[in-house]
Amino acid sequence: MLGGGENLIEAVAQIGKLALEREQKSTVDQLIEDPGYPYSLNILLHEKNDEFSWEGTEIEETSDDFRQYLFRNGSSRGTNYSPTARITTLSNTYQQKVLGWFKKVQRSGNSTNSYFSAIYQLLVDQQTSILAELEEKFTQLNDRAIISLKVNGQFLYDIPPFVDAFLFLVNEKDLELSAYNQVCSICGERKDTVIGKMSVFRFYTLDKPGFVTGGFDEQQAWRNYPVCLACKTFIEEGRRIIEDRLRFNFYGLSYLLIPKFILSPNLDDEDYQSIFQFLYSQDKEIRLQHKKAQSFMTTEEDILETLADIHNTLAINLIFLQKIQSAERILLLIEDVLPSRLKELFRAKIHVEQLLYSEGTHPFHFGFLRTFFSSSADKYFLDIVDSVFKKRSLHFPFLLKFIMQEIRKDFFEAESNPSFFYKVRQAIAVVLFLEQSGVLELKGGNAMGSRFDSLFEVFGQQMDTNERKAIFLLGALTQMLLDVQQSKRNSKPFLKQLMSLKMDERTIKGLLPKVINKLQEYDAYQRSHQQLAEEISTLFMTAQKNWKMSIDELNFYFVCGMNLISKVKEVLFTKEEATIDAQ
Repeated sequence: MLGGGENLIEAVAQIGKLALEREQKSTVDQLIEDPGYPYSLNILLHEKNDEFSWEGTEIEETSDDFRQYLFRNGSSRGTNYSPTARITTLSNTYQQKVLGWFKKVQRSGNSTNSYFSAIYQLLVDQQTSILAELEEKFTQLNDRAIISLKVNGQFLYDIPPFVDAFLFLVNEKDLELSAYNQVCSICGERKDTVIGKMSVFRFYTLDKPGFVTGGFDEQQAWRNYPVCLACKTFIEEGRRIIEDRLRFNFYGLSYLLIPKFILSPNLDDEDYQSIFQFLYSQDKEIRLQHKKAQSFMTTEEDILETLADIHNTLAINLIFLQKIQSAERILLLIEDVLPSRLKELFRAKIHVEQLLYSEGTHPFHFGFLRTFFSSSADKYFLDIVDSVFKKRSLHFPFLLKFIMQEIRKDFFEAESNPSFFYKVRQAIAVVLFLEQSGVLELKGGNAMGSRFDSLFEVFGQQMDTNERKAIFLLGALTQMLLDVQQSKRNSKPFLKQLMSLKMDERTIKGLLPKVINKLQEYDAYQRSHQQLAEEISTLFMTAQKNWKMSIDELNFYFVCGMNLISKVKEVLFTKEEATIDAQ
């Protein structure tokens, strides 16, 4: 987990650094907040030879460049990170936010203590006069305002001691675990100060044995993953961008999309500009789904064309998180998904849609897979998602267990509830997608030639033995009988013979004569049914003696045949015959 965490932090820092460079923002700039008030009441100070005097107060409209006030909100009952504050009542704000800030800075052991001590003493000595003048201006203003300071006409942003104190207070908590003159693990440079406990990551923790080099000794924690203050700023900016723009919902879960450039990007390059536009302004919810254009994280055309043009020089990381109170726990980290793999997944997606659905009616997405995994099975659902992105082989019986569990729930209402049909079709789509994306492999086995080979090649690569093909076709023949019953009796009593889709090998083999007999009873055993029954019989006779299939697998192939009855009819009949036979 540590290696993954390191790569993750590096990717986040890279995003933040590139964003700040694009926006030409400094380390301090990205920490400053907009106070959001239209006016500022400024206390005017003059400094000469390290001595300070009060020159009065002024009121001004806050400009678009709010950085100059060096504002960053702190605790409601404590101080901010600079003496700039939103005014509630003047006397309280002056005492708590202005004088309180100078008291705190003096206690911190800052190297500019004498500078701030002199200002603090002046503000205390002149408090009555300053408040009286500010109160008069504030009353006349009758609007919201902040309080701030200027020294020799300079804003706080332009005064180095205030900027240094601002940065110190922002990083104060992280500096509790720090070291000096060490190499930063992000930039690789030796820096005056590195920190080892980054509060920017709620899921980056020091309380697990083996996670940190220093064990439970926090004083040695900086050795685990030392980060300099500049790179910490990049991480914070990257995390902000990811939280604001790249956090997505994923069928009841939450995840972050974290891109990482494999090669150093040229910010002036048109391809990289397109990527930044894609990363910072896209639709929510990743789901292998398309609208008019094929969509993965935005529109497919945008991402695939852009990523293809840069030849796998960017990788995508997905981190799935679970919130636990104020902290977050990583459920799954998928690293280094290349554009070439995304292309393969989209090809598989399009293949499934073209085979199973009318154009644009049911775009395939991971929600099809989620249908078969409840929230209590998040771990297994994410294991399959992980396999899909990493192109790792998946155990087919493991998947079928969850698929059949859900299909059986709807089977009890199959006579009146169409959701059984749709759920089976979703299951087929999932299996086809996993086959096409290289996650489900062919098993191999004895298989004779058949008039339905073209159908099996397209829809059933898992049906690679005669027994599997026979079960599939038997499901289609059974559905034909059920359709006849529905037409003649307005019910489907033969459903009871299917044993709640828990049929074993013996039951399956004994089902064929029962279906034939029922069709004959209804005087509906037509030539097409006879041809299909003969094909099933031949496949059964040439099948292995011991099928070696689980109950789930047997019944899955059976319901697939029921669901794809129209495809079976296309092979059996001409269009005209299919119409007559269906009547």
